[in-house]
Amino acid sequence: MHRFETVVRVTDLNYGNHLANHVVQVYLQEARMDFLRAHGLSEFNVGQGASLIQGDVAIVYQSEGFLADVIEISLTVAEFGNASFDMYYQLLNLTRNAPLAIAKTRMVCFDYGLRTSIPVPKSFISIIHGLTKTQ
Repeated sequence: MHRFETVVRVTDLNYGNHLANHVVQVYLQEARMDFLRAHGLSEFNVGQGASLIQGDVAIVYQSEGFLADVIEISLTVAEFGNASFDMYYQLLNLTRNAPLAIAKTRMVCFDYGLRTSIPVPKSFISIIHGLTKTQ
């Protein structure tokens, strides 16, 4: 559904002189925010008063990333629940032509004023269904 590129910076490295595991989560958020922006949305507004909060994350690391490597993150949205959906990510190290990681985040629609989950907005579901029909 969406592609996002980033470059491994010196601040992204750990003591092993490769991409730090916690930075991969930052890359996921950057890709997610870029995807939402491309559709006029944000993590604080996915429609009908709903914001997003991350319910969980799973990451499978497949190779290392190094300084100045270009990383492409592809993402798709699937598996809607009443108040949540999953985002799946594939990270590819374009510099080394190697898979870097695969990941999934469970995103929960949340009302920060009420401090509770709320249903996934129908307008957001429509955007996703529109994207899947064009692929």
